[in-house]
Amino acid sequence: MTLTLFHTPGTRSVRARWVLEELNTPHDLKTFEYDGEYFASDEFRAINPMAKMPALYDGKELIIELIAIMQYVLDRYGSGQLTVAADDPEFAAYLQWLHMGESGMSGYIATSFGHAASVDPYKVTEAHDQYCRYQVEKALGMLEERLEGRTYILDRGFSAADISLGYALIFAAVCTGTTYSDRVQTYLSALLKRPALQKALSDLPQEAVAALG
Repeated sequence: MTLTLFHTPGTRSVRARWVLEELNTPHDLKTFEYDGEYFASDEFRAINPMAKMPALYDGKELIIELIAIMQYVLDRYGSGQLTVAADDPEFAAYLQWLHMGESGMSGYIATSFGHAASVDPYKVTEAHDQYCRYQVEKALGMLEERLEGRTYILDRGFSAADISLGYALIFAAVCTGTTYSDRVQTYLSALLKRPALQKALSDLPQEAVAALG
């Protein structure tokens, strides 16, 4: 076993764990409850210099950016599963939605979550919080249109793009109280039925997980 995932329940590292579980890729899971003081310590910074989760080690190789972790695992261990080849007609859609879940949604959700917690240095202006919420609303509008006639983001079925988006939907629902249209909620409920996601969320209170679907 060479892969080691450093993980905190409920955080973006859920995506990394979800990918590994979907692929049945052997890995060593190191779970830490959120502890800002410890994450800022020299001891933890020796694991992840950015002082946050996730961190993936493949031997001595360190990857810390979430989508980079997903792409690394998929390209190196996925044997083509959950991805789309560059010459495939759905390649552009796959890439767009893979990155939308993180860059187009989760960053904005995290800002609003930190703002609502009213703890420095995460407090922002009300105007900036509204801007972040608006960006998420726009992404959800795109998602609503994309899901028309589809169970998953791509016509071919479940892919890593759904992992990226699925966690963003969970994050928004739990941390900012976002609610969804019937179509988007049906999509989220389908994702929550996947055994790999259930395992990736198994270290969270199960009544909270059940409430999502």
